[in-house]
Amino acid sequence: MKIHSILVYLVKIPYRPLGSRWIGREAPPFLESTVVEVATDTGLSGFGESCPIGGFYLPAFAGGVRAGIGQIAPRLIGTDPTAIARINHAMDQALYGHPHAKAPVDIACWDLLGQSCDLSVSETMGGRLADSVPAYISIPLTDPEAMVAAWQQKMQEGFRHFQVKVGGDPVEDVARIHALASRDRDGCIFMADANRGWKKADALHVVSSLDGIRCYIEQPCATYAESLTVRGKCRQPFILDEVIDGPQDLARAIGDDALDALVIKITHAGGLSQARVLRDLCVAHGIRMRIEDTAGSEITRAAQAQLAANTPEEWLLGSYHFQSGRPPTAQDAPVVRRGRLHLNDRPGLGITPDRGQLGEPVAVYGNGSGPC
Repeated sequence: MKIHSILVYLVKIPYRPLGSRWIGREAPPFLESTVVEVATDTGLSGFGESCPIGGFYLPAFAGGVRAGIGQIAPRLIGTDPTAIARINHAMDQALYGHPHAKAPVDIACWDLLGQSCDLSVSETMGGRLADSVPAYISIPLTDPEAMVAAWQQKMQEGFRHFQVKVGGDPVEDVARIHALASRDRDGCIFMADANRGWKKADALHVVSSLDGIRCYIEQPCATYAESLTVRGKCRQPFILDEVIDGPQDLARAIGDDALDALVIKITHAGGLSQARVLRDLCVAHGIRMRIEDTAGSEITRAAQAQLAANTPEEWLLGSYHFQSGRPPTAQDAPVVRRGRLHLNDRPGLGITPDRGQLGEPVAVYGNGSGPC
């Protein structure tokens, strides 16, 4: 099997803000998601997706994804997409860094590997451990009463893993966390996510006010150093997210005892290959994790669910399900029922992309083609 061409699609996904303070600088009406199709000489195609949130959240933006793919793609034409280690080496030789641009190609190659041997991606990674994985839901930042009402609604739908958006006024944030997590909530897991929204002094105020509260504190400050200081004063288990970019960062954090859990975003990591490295490091060191992504459509949902299904559930704090309200980019993606993502048993990512929703490619590489 050889790569015949690489096609790039642009999909606009309606943006649904959750009230995080860092997003206040810019609230786009939609996100630009880049979908990659790796087409082969056998007629099989694999698909992957990368959808940054603007250019103001992480060091990734949609135009950069597509420009990076343009740098990478010519190096991959004619190579075997199922030789994923060689694919990633070739991408690293063509482009230093920029994992968000490499990720959709890596994911598409895992999709092709699974299709070529009639196994799901989770099976090709060493075995599917479950046909469903816990999903989590975000409670948007608003007043405490409204957040409790949102939690109660999602409880009725079967969710037990909740990300509580905070990162505003620290006194109000303490009230929000107390309102939701001050009592035993039928086995619920709460993760108070500041999205880097607190100054160090504010974060220290919050964690000093949570004695007896059962919840995780997630990414309180903008930098690793600030978060490490807060970790030293925090009695709640601690999650790091945006300040961990790859295995080297995670190794440092493990050495510093900086975290109890990690958010693994598969395109932030560089694709399923690097996300699996992060997952394995977490399991080896007793660190729980959420396996998710920054944003995306059904293609992203399928990719993250495949890695989560290859992960022992006792290590999982949940995965996300990205329901944008737009027509799906793919059929047969994992579905949410009673707070869990349920996978099918089809090969690869288990999806059928909807070419009508993808539209015409914005770039095609291979056979002398280039950006459209």
